[in-house]
Amino acid sequence: ALLRRLLLSCNHTASILMQPSATCGEARQAREKEALAAVLQTLSAQQQDEIRARQTRLAALQQEPDSPEALATIPHVQLSDLPRDPAPVPTDVEEDGRLILHAVQTDGIVYPTAYFAADDLTEAQLPYMTVLGAALGQLPAGGMDAQELQKQLRLKLGSLTAALSPYSQYHDPQSYRLYAAVSFCALEARLPEAVRLTAQILTQTDFSDKTKLLELIRQQRDGLQQQIVNSGSSAAMLRASAALNAASACSERCAGVSYYRWLRELEQNFDARADELIETLRALCEKLFVTARMRLSVTGNRQNAELVLTGLREALPTGAVPGAPCQAQLLPIRKEGIVIPSEVSFTAVCGNVHAYSGDLRIACRAASLGHYWNEIRVQGGAYGTGLLVRETGLVSAYTYRDPDCRRSRGAIGRTAAYLEAAAASGEAQDVNIIGAISDAEPLLSPRLQGAVADTWLLKGMTQADRCRLRHEMLDTLPEQLAACGAQIGRALDEGVVCVLGPRTQLEACGDLDVQEL
Repeated sequence: ALLRRLLLSCNHTASILMQPSATCGEARQAREKEALAAVLQTLSAQQQDEIRARQTRLAALQQEPDSPEALATIPHVQLSDLPRDPAPVPTDVEEDGRLILHAVQTDGIVYPTAYFAADDLTEAQLPYMTVLGAALGQLPAGGMDAQELQKQLRLKLGSLTAALSPYSQYHDPQSYRLYAAVSFCALEARLPEAVRLTAQILTQTDFSDKTKLLELIRQQRDGLQQQIVNSGSSAAMLRASAALNAASACSERCAGVSYYRWLRELEQNFDARADELIETLRALCEKLFVTARMRLSVTGNRQNAELVLTGLREALPTGAVPGAPCQAQLLPIRKEGIVIPSEVSFTAVCGNVHAYSGDLRIACRAASLGHYWNEIRVQGGAYGTGLLVRETGLVSAYTYRDPDCRRSRGAIGRTAAYLEAAAASGEAQDVNIIGAISDAEPLLSPRLQGAVADTWLLKGMTQADRCRLRHEMLDTLPEQLAACGAQIGRALDEGVVCVLGPRTQLEACGDLDVQEL
């Protein structure tokens, strides 16, 4: 009755239409300049000199390191507290590699992930997989309409996700294995029902509702646009790394700027492409979600793992094994600027080092917290910045919500010089070693323990490889930073640049190929 009186039957309503402005940012900046100019006119020469002097003192303070006495007041873990070897996650591979069991304590919750081999997907099929992942569980399936399906999902499953996942091979970084990974979780008591419902969604989803499909595509496109504009550093790094690493090139076509452009074109021409989209989604389900392609991982006990395996084998068709593998083509190596509706920018500079080793992680940590933090965050005003290295040898320098990408790129270009100076100082790297190991191996929930162990297995990374990398990090000496810096500096100098930001910042760089999002 209250809703009817206050909302449904209320005559006092207003319709408000909000229209974005293409000149809002420029107008705001112009007002700020006028206001500052007016303030400047009221200041005497002595007052102006005092402001300049304060700014000089601030700049000096920003570059002054903390004293040993101040640093000593901060409690921290000692290097001697860290175990020499990383802890393994229990992993048993059975059924000729078809079943992966992680027997960890899960408090009555089971976490299965079915990996369906997708190496033979063509490059043109890759973006459709992201649409498929968004559609599964949102459309009618198994004789249930979308509303009833959502009700059953809430009753029987804790979560359900489907996504395309490329795994770079540890000992061959330019090759990758591609899987359509379907993950869900359920209480032990609900497990048989959860398996049946998951199988129904994978094999009996009805994609024929064009109105709902268009709605899902619009939601995806809008969400991805917001992600790119608000957290563009991830998109910039993915875009730049797609020119250097095949797995990144695959991901970029499924989740990056390329995918956004493909999705936008699909939305704009939906009426003409709807039938083809529906048929492609159906064909992908029939091709991929079959037992001949399936490799099952379960985090839980053996009994539950066997129940899930048996249930999926009974519910899914046998299908055929994958055909000849395809790999995504690398993007061209270039310096690229992409205009987004933002007043700040997101920069990524990526390159490949010759060989990955644990001491490179320590060097990246030292540069991130020393050089990048002070020059780009404290002095440059960016909200965030860092330097990362992956097991593939890909090095990525990035900035987040940056007011001056040109200045930040200059600081990134001085990475090698900073690490050389750090090596010459001989300062112990204990804090950076502890931080790098913490970043590499954070505390994980049972679900994430299984997921991370799956990643190691699918990449071909063994416990011996993990131990070797841990030893290399623990044994890093200050003088090694110079050699690491030379590798990293060369990789960044010869690498790929992608900057997302306002046109004024991009054009100020002077060397970017500027284009619209």
